[in-house]
Amino acid sequence: MTGSTASVAIETPSESAETPAKPVEVTSARAWYTVFMLALVAALAQIDRGVIALVVQPMKRDLGLSDTQVSLLIGFAFTFFYAVVGPPVSRIADRGVRKSVIAASLAIWSVGTALCGLAQSFWSFFFARAVVGGAESGSSPASLSMIADLVPRDRVPLAFAIYNSGVMGGMALSLVVGGLLLGLLANVPPVDLPGIGVIHNWHLVFMILGVPGLIVAALIMITVPEPARKGSRRPGGYPLREVVGFVWENRAMHLFLLPGVLIMSIQSFGMLAWGPAFYERTYGWGPAVAGPLLGTVTFGSSLTGLFVGARLAQWLGKRHDDANLRVLFLAQVLSLPFAAVAPLMPSPWLALVFTALGGVLAGMGGPAYNAALQLSTPNQMRGQINALYLFTIAAIGGGLGPLLVAVLTDFVAQSEAALRYVLVGFRLLLGPLDALLIWMAIKPYGEAFRQRLKEEG
Repeated sequence: MTGSTASVAIETPSESAETPAKPVEVTSARAWYTVFMLALVAALAQIDRGVIALVVQPMKRDLGLSDTQVSLLIGFAFTFFYAVVGPPVSRIADRGVRKSVIAASLAIWSVGTALCGLAQSFWSFFFARAVVGGAESGSSPASLSMIADLVPRDRVPLAFAIYNSGVMGGMALSLVVGGLLLGLLANVPPVDLPGIGVIHNWHLVFMILGVPGLIVAALIMITVPEPARKGSRRPGGYPLREVVGFVWENRAMHLFLLPGVLIMSIQSFGMLAWGPAFYERTYGWGPAVAGPLLGTVTFGSSLTGLFVGARLAQWLGKRHDDANLRVLFLAQVLSLPFAAVAPLMPSPWLALVFTALGGVLAGMGGPAYNAALQLSTPNQMRGQINALYLFTIAAIGGGLGPLLVAVLTDFVAQSEAALRYVLVGFRLLLGPLDALLIWMAIKPYGEAFRQRLKEEG
């Protein structure tokens, strides 16, 4: 399945999720096209989720918000509904046509993003962010499950490197595109819309960014195939209690890996949410300057790290069954010093250099982590296991990361200018802990991988 004539089995959308798939042979090119399309969906998710970080200062000014209220909009408003909606939608993805779940999720959160452009108060913004969060919860579990069925096992890290490049690219583009749009719209005066309120230039950014998702959702439905599930199939899939039972049976791995990725996500979301504000408060770079620069650096470094990490995982995989988590551990350990000292640099350019170096090293772990989770989980449990981890990452980590930085800044440092020191302490406190937890999960992951390999042949 590695050459130009290779094929994968595709399940047609009309088939019932409860009957065996009727395979349709397609070239591997179409499988890789699907991986790229799912990466595009992931990019749009990150753009729509992350652009709010660029408008922290004008949003605070125009809506009269505090840092803590802003952190709730960035974190809790999104993540609470992500957590509530995610489990039932992932169950649907495990039983049914995954591409339909992805397309519907994308269309709904795109509308939610546009609604952010009409928000006039904390609560109206909260509602729009809740729509975005709830809808986004359905996309990633289904995408991750599909990718593992699209490509050969030895190419899974590469496929996830491509997918994660969409994630990282979306994070970067949320800053680049958002910053460019803010620059282009800088001279647009506020408009008072009857029955809605005053629309500022930063409102327009959300409206514009809501449009592309509707187009891509249609393309997903029209052009993306639904892959047949590899391994044994169980009519009706697995109920939640059996998924929980599987996690408990494999607790030697999950009880370390799950909190490890939680602490990773707390750091990532905290830095992502407050990065633009850090550059503005510390160096005087506004969002129109900091956004494109920070986004470009983040994207370039992360993209490099992703494909280096995929290659390293593929090379180590020929020698070690636990290669994927070894790569994740190395990524966390090696990136920590660079991430911790970046906020202390005397100039914004040096801060960007250290951020880039840390980003390359941290990015190596993304493909390995996703591959590890899919390759140690039964096929029709993947959506729900992915949802569990994504709930931990997005709902808990995405809520706690921005909030923890904001609370430390508001109530401990008690100064906006001290944000840089909060970010340093944040990294030094949490970084070693997440590395230790991942280390503890390496050996049991290798055992789980071997067991899954034996069962699936």
